[in-house]
Amino acid sequence: MTRALTLVLLVACSPAEEETPVALPTIWGVETLADEDPAEDVVEVSLTAIQDRTYIDGVASPMWSYNYLVPGPLIQARVGDTVRVNLTNELAEPTTVHWHGLRIDNAMDGVPAVQDPVQPGGTFTYEFVVPDSGTFWYHPHVRGHEQVERGLQGSMVIHEEDVLPYDVERYFVLDDILLDGSNQVMGGFTPVGGMTAMHGRLGNTLMFNGKFDPLEDEVRSGTRERWRIVNTSNARTLSIDVADARWQVIAIDGNLLPAPMAGEGPIRLEVGRRFDLEVLPVDGAELQVVVPTTDGEAAYPAFQGTLVDEGEPPEFLFTQGPAAPVMEEVQQELTVTLDATSGPNGVEFTINGLHYGEGDAIPVAANTPTRIIIEETTGLEHPFHLHGQFFQLVSREVGGPFMPGSLDTLLVDPGERVELYTDFSNPGRWMAHCHILEHAETGMMTEFDVQ
Repeated sequence: MTRALTLVLLVACSPAEEETPVALPTIWGVETLADEDPAEDVVEVSLTAIQDRTYIDGVASPMWSYNYLVPGPLIQARVGDTVRVNLTNELAEPTTVHWHGLRIDNAMDGVPAVQDPVQPGGTFTYEFVVPDSGTFWYHPHVRGHEQVERGLQGSMVIHEEDVLPYDVERYFVLDDILLDGSNQVMGGFTPVGGMTAMHGRLGNTLMFNGKFDPLEDEVRSGTRERWRIVNTSNARTLSIDVADARWQVIAIDGNLLPAPMAGEGPIRLEVGRRFDLEVLPVDGAELQVVVPTTDGEAAYPAFQGTLVDEGEPPEFLFTQGPAAPVMEEVQQELTVTLDATSGPNGVEFTINGLHYGEGDAIPVAANTPTRIIIEETTGLEHPFHLHGQFFQLVSREVGGPFMPGSLDTLLVDPGERVELYTDFSNPGRWMAHCHILEHAETGMMTEFDVQ
């Protein structure tokens, strides 16, 4: 009897029976930072912001970068992990890192309102627990109109507790950049004025994961792929489409949708927005970037997948996600008016008649059902981005596409009135701004003091 009991205990405690986390997938298209901490629930990485020593697509250019990479390296973690990022600033000016879309502790948001910018030669350690899975990205929030344009932008993926078993995962960073004939970033960042102030800095060259030419790889029939896509442009609204494959949208701004959206492109990808697509290669799989032109629009291939025949086309893996948060009876209402005024260099943008820094943060109650009314009065488009919170689109009046699920970015069309819903579940001092970086630089930012 004792021997039998001993055997049972050995089997119950056998390492083969212990539950171990599923390995994180290798994500194609971006270089992943190595985890420096052996603990299973801690991811520690090092980032260095570097100036004037980077090649772009094989040509020497005075790009700025994280770890000599444009775009910067991928950070991967799981929901609930502690993420620790050791930043070293080798720029000639202060900088920070903002974690776009993450609902983390306010002190780690990387904006000057809550963090002293990291001075040249200085260091800072960001440490936070990630509460949400999804596709995110990171970038400076100090003089972002120049630092992001020059190359300081990187990707981040927080995986679900149960990693969805896709055969391949890819990350696509779509950007436009303003270059001269020698592939050098054109100047003219300060002061922000003229047409650049009005429309934002529009590039003349598209980049796909830091390359000018389409990315290429083999794709296989009979497999399922997950494509994570972000638009990191300073100002240009893009659209995306997929050719030679069946596809659907499974997540927006990192959040899995309650139900997938059918792949019927092109779909609008505003600045800062992320789409996750499930792609089933059929005759290949081509990611197309659609850019408005004076004559209509032009499509450029960002990725060309060459088909390798391997098996019968499968059905979609993703059929249903978590239910959208329930919108309860509204208890507070806020109005955000996107407006403009004249300044010494031309048009300057404001929120509720104030440049950023001219007024106090807007006080709001935390964990309170809230209606946010956004009114656009400038006759221009503005991608509205809210830090530290998710919101839902309730209604819009001009006719832009309806976006389901939980969002952190929404393109407000010229003259539009938009109604959003949030519960401000994450207390702190959170920025809200237009993600056309030149508009933000000239004043179209405010803060919510979530008390």
